[in-house]
Amino acid sequence: MKQKRKLALLSVLTLSTALMSACGNNGNNDNGNAGASASAAPSQSAKASAGASSEKPYTVDLMMVGDGKEEDIKAVEEAIDKIAEPLINVDVNITRVGFGSFQQQANLALSSGEKMDLFVTFALDINTLANSGQILPMTKLLESHGQDILKNLSEGDRRAVSINNEIYTIPTAKEKATNYGFIMRKDIADEIGAKPEDVTNLDQLETIMAKAKEKHPDMYPIGLDFTNVYRPNTEDNLGTGAGIIDAMGESTKVVNMVETDSYKDFIDHMYKWSKNGLVMPDAPNNSESRVSLLKAGKVMGGFSGLNPGNVDDIAKQVGQAFTVFPLTKPFSVTGHVSGMGWSLASGSENPEKAIAFLNLAHTNPDISNLLVYGVKDRNYVMVDEAKGVIDYPQGVDASNTGWMSLPWATPNAAIGYIWKGEPEDKWTYLEEYNKSAHQSPAKGFRFDPESVANEITMVSNVDAKYALALETGTLDPAKTLPKYMDELKKAGVDKIIAEKQKQFDAWLAANK
Repeated sequence: MKQKRKLALLSVLTLSTALMSACGNNGNNDNGNAGASASAAPSQSAKASAGASSEKPYTVDLMMVGDGKEEDIKAVEEAIDKIAEPLINVDVNITRVGFGSFQQQANLALSSGEKMDLFVTFALDINTLANSGQILPMTKLLESHGQDILKNLSEGDRRAVSINNEIYTIPTAKEKATNYGFIMRKDIADEIGAKPEDVTNLDQLETIMAKAKEKHPDMYPIGLDFTNVYRPNTEDNLGTGAGIIDAMGESTKVVNMVETDSYKDFIDHMYKWSKNGLVMPDAPNNSESRVSLLKAGKVMGGFSGLNPGNVDDIAKQVGQAFTVFPLTKPFSVTGHVSGMGWSLASGSENPEKAIAFLNLAHTNPDISNLLVYGVKDRNYVMVDEAKGVIDYPQGVDASNTGWMSLPWATPNAAIGYIWKGEPEDKWTYLEEYNKSAHQSPAKGFRFDPESVANEITMVSNVDAKYALALETGTLDPAKTLPKYMDELKKAGVDKIIAEKQKQFDAWLAANK
């Protein structure tokens, strides 16, 4: 009998809901591709990993983020065991930890050296974990026991999850890119005849906002979400600290974002729009969420990230459809890919079996659906089996389910079901979005900020003083921007940029 170890299951439901919304997903998944059969043939690597039937199964310890009730976790484990034991001779022990405590619990498990095999890197930095020896390199293990994972890992994504040419995490099925634009309530956009193709720059955006303001003088076209502007940009900030490159371009010169023409153009427009009543007043001190402002009819739209599912999620929460005006094309940087993945803990007692199970979770729809959605007729019910559409059972919803569904935090939700109400082409669209994204010239680069840590702190203090006020149109750029730049230089911004350029040039030379 496999041994069980359970960390305390910590529930932070309010934060959980907020984080799921931020990720543009409020659905769950459990048994595989739409219409996928539970008898799907195992991959060659899965077959090769199976031990002799007389061997005792190896227990793969998984740490997952999000709440789960003990009885539901046990039910999921038992269902997975029935599939995994005959295929690769492993069973599973799942620990679920709430959002608020996951980072602490994961770090404790990793630093203590206790047995742990696979975990999701939620709120964790793989560079730090790799350098401290708390996670293991996976490349050779993937070549022998995870060929299916490698086959589906693009070259750009592989660079993003590698350190010194060794893979350290496998990204989950989520957006691996981003783009920005403007959203407006569809009824208002239709009323003024505004269409997405009408807007490709800030001047054209101003035209439709002015028309909308004329029709609805008591509403503001631009609302801001907890002082987050979502400024349209295509910048790769190269990890942390000052200094960016244009992710859509080919130049590898690191520059100060505040000195770029695009930044100056944006803050000039925001100041003009603020003076003309197109931006909600006193934006830096706003404490209401974007959803709350939209629901109350105080604002009609605003700047937004346009990641797959993001605007759909806003529309669900507000109860209004939105017209989307893209202002940038999708681009992908290191953090978009490496920020959420599954890694192999140094405490694993059988890394080969652990990777074999991770490979199985990437290819077997039934295991994927169990990890994402829980157990059929317990945590979800089938609505349309042919299309793979599911819903919560009667009396169950996201707030009281015993198995929190987080597709973006499980190994490969893209081979699984979709929730009722989600687009039927959800996973296809996500794949196409990721493939369409322009790859930043710095994808895979990781900046080590240690030598300029003091300067980064001082520059951050200057940013806090000026950036939000300028980006919300509160302060006059003509008067404020020169002061901002001067204080940044005194704080050491040029030293940070020079160090970034030095490290980036070395990385480029090593990765020709």
